[in-house]
Amino acid sequence: MQLTGIDVSDVLSMLTAAGIAERLGGELVGCGDRMLTGFAGLDDASAGDLVFIASGKWANRWEASSAKVALVTRGVEVPGHDASERTLIMVDDAEIGIMLLLEAVAAELRPAPGPGIHPTASVHDDAVLGDDVHIGASAVVEAHARIGDGVVLHAGAVVGHNARVGEHAVIGINAVLGASCELGDRSILHPSAVVGADGFGFRPDPETGLPRRIPHLGTVEIGNDVEIGAGSCVDRGKFGPTRVGDGTKIDNVVQVGHNVQIGQGVLIAALAGLGGSCQIDDGAVLGAQVGIAEHVKIGAGARIAATSGVMRDVPEGKDYAGTPARPARQTLREVAALRKLPDLLASMPRRESS
Repeated sequence: MQLTGIDVSDVLSMLTAAGIAERLGGELVGCGDRMLTGFAGLDDASAGDLVFIASGKWANRWEASSAKVALVTRGVEVPGHDASERTLIMVDDAEIGIMLLLEAVAAELRPAPGPGIHPTASVHDDAVLGDDVHIGASAVVEAHARIGDGVVLHAGAVVGHNARVGEHAVIGINAVLGASCELGDRSILHPSAVVGADGFGFRPDPETGLPRRIPHLGTVEIGNDVEIGAGSCVDRGKFGPTRVGDGTKIDNVVQVGHNVQIGQGVLIAALAGLGGSCQIDDGAVLGAQVGIAEHVKIGAGARIAATSGVMRDVPEGKDYAGTPARPARQTLREVAALRKLPDLLASMPRRESS
């Protein structure tokens, strides 16, 4: 496995099963001297790869895996484990454990670029830059923009007029933070994300009858610790701001319409589309390809299944599915009934034609 020309084995070559157990506060079941050279899934692993078993659902695959070391959630029984041949590292939560290890390795493989301004970057004299800022090749910072300490602007990134970028935020390759928009501390715009484009607002021209664009004069306010995925768009409001709350994570190729209000800790999967002025409350989860009609409210903690089309408000804490979306259990019952319909029709007596 190669990343940026560095082999994972170079980073892990000094890590043993015992070293990982010590780092994560884990308990060894087997030899602690086994060296690790990479990470992999149970089915694809080689002898030097570290794998993880988060629940009993996956434990039966351990016996057939080529891996010699596994990170395992405490309390999970692993059938066929031979401690003389292989090693388990028992931790409180294997998924959290592997995440912490991946973070450590990623910091070595993909270190943040050092401070400095590339000669091809364009930084307006009236822009305000914090300390230790990195501005990459062909990046643009327009007048009166404010860039916080430790910010990274990758190649081709654009920060518009009067925009604000919080401390240690990252704007990826060719990503755009539009004029007067705000990106919070430690937030990330992944490559080609666009924050602050005009909303999709048109009305018939009184003279020609053709669609005429409505200017959007509002802004976008992105909170702290937010991620906006590659190719995703968050449109500015018509009057006030479109908002994305702290800790929310938005996947790739997601459309957030004008004046949408997204709360804290929301998860939105790829290809979702949020109509103008809809509201997504704290902790809600939207599956891939979900469509939300304009002005609809999704309550706190609600979960919307992938490919659902939501036309009406969803109460907090509820699971909805289908198009039009309705309570998930109801949708599943209807799908099950539809599958039985051909057999039911086949069993019905045919009426003879006169």
